Amino acid sequence: MAKLLMLFVDGVEDTEAIATLDVLTRGGHEVTCASMMGRKTINPKLGRALTLEALIENIRLDDFDGVVIPGGPGSFKIMCYHPQIDSIISYFANNKKLVSAICAAPFMIGRLGYLKDRNFTVHPGFEDQVIGGNYLREKGVVRDGNFITGKSMWYSHEFGLEIDEYFNGKEHRENLEKSCKGEK
Repeated sequence: MAKLLMLFVDGVEDTEAIATLDVLTRGGHEVTCASMMGRKTINPKLGRALTLEALIENIRLDDFDGVVIPGGPGSFKIMCYHPQIDSIISYFANNKKLVSAICAAPFMIGRLGYLKDRNFTVHPGFEDQVIGGNYLREKGVVRDGNFITGKSMWYSHEFGLEIDEYFNGKEHRENLEKSCKGEK
């Protein structure tokens, strides 16, 4: 199972963060939720405070197999301006570790050129901020190499399942999906 870092700021899309976290945890992954706000309590898009276990400034990136970046207004109003976000994405991308983002957040990967010549999806309206990639508007979740992108909150569950499959294979994903559906 993977050890993953999930990044949080005020205004994060609640469903993208919590549903993805839920799927990954059910899949047996260890997910550390880190605030980039300088405080452990953040205020997501819907306004119900979340208290996280870590601050980004106390995180060692080499302890993780990948990064998960939820979207929402926080990604394009706060996170994209955080002084560490580009170096965090670059660390995981350059070390061939998983880089995953959903909704608006994939634009932060794309603006750095990491999606050039790759398939990706992103919330409509942010595709022009991605340098040179192949935008798959109709796809909810796209995996290309060590990059997984999701289109919107609607695809949060599928996004989490795709991350699980990346680390554990198709059979594990199928079993996890059945479990989430309450099937045997």
